[in-house]
Amino acid sequence: MKTRLNTRKLGLIALASLGALMVAVVLSSGGRGNPNPRPVAYLGEGGVPEVVLEQNDFSQYVATGRINGKKVEFLVDTGSVDVAMPYRIAERLGLQMTPGHVSKTGNGNVQSWVAWLDSVDIGGLAVDRVRATVLPNMQGDQALLGMAYLKHLEVMLSGGRMTLRPYVSP
Repeated sequence: MKTRLNTRKLGLIALASLGALMVAVVLSSGGRGNPNPRPVAYLGEGGVPEVVLEQNDFSQYVATGRINGKKVEFLVDTGSVDVAMPYRIAERLGLQMTPGHVSKTGNGNVQSWVAWLDSVDIGGLAVDRVRATVLPNMQGDQALLGMAYLKHLEVMLSGGRMTLRPYVSP
């Protein structure tokens, strides 16, 4: 009887340890995984600065950047017109928001606010005066890096990497 009890306890301890390890792995990777916590622009072809982002385990491009100088984690979303973010991120950034807008999302039409960002910066590739949509019911701690930022850059995908670089005039 005592041996069974000890075996059960050991089994529960092992199961709890495995669960704790899994939670630690998920937390350390940021849930969705951010393989680009500190992207940096390097001089690429023709001396043009470029930032190379690695995709995460979900084939998404997640990177840490800055909005108005404050750190924000972004999920690159070419289907998003603006930089889109949850209300709590906008509040943390101290954004001036204009209410009364409606946004079309995958979940239908939702009430939203508009804000103008002084700058959005990924690894040194900064774009000034970027439009943002603030969504009150958006979950998570990531902002969507949409076309309001990306349209100012060349975006190239190859081999699990996304390269961002400013347009160069011929």
